[in-house]
Amino acid sequence: MAPNGAKMVFEEGQITAIEDWKPAQQDRGDAAFPNLTFLQLLFGYRNLAELRYAYTDCWTDGDEAPVLLDILFPKQGSDIWAVA
Repeated sequence: MAPNGAKMVFEEGQITAIEDWKPAQQDRGDAAFPNLTFLQLLFGYRNLAELRYAYTDCWTDGDEAPVLLDILFPKQGSDIWAVA
């Protein structure tokens, strides 16, 4: 089963597209968050450094991705409510 993910395209500091993404064999992307680990970053539960420490399968490539992820998803308190 091939991995899948989300592709976010940024141009001049703006998100211009978010779409489903299925990488080709040679295309790894700039960051990977297996299973549901990205949700911890998205909701501010952990920052990127904490995720990389707790889950060795989380990785980034290059110098830009970690900086951008820390800016977009800062660690912060959040309160998630279940929807019935």
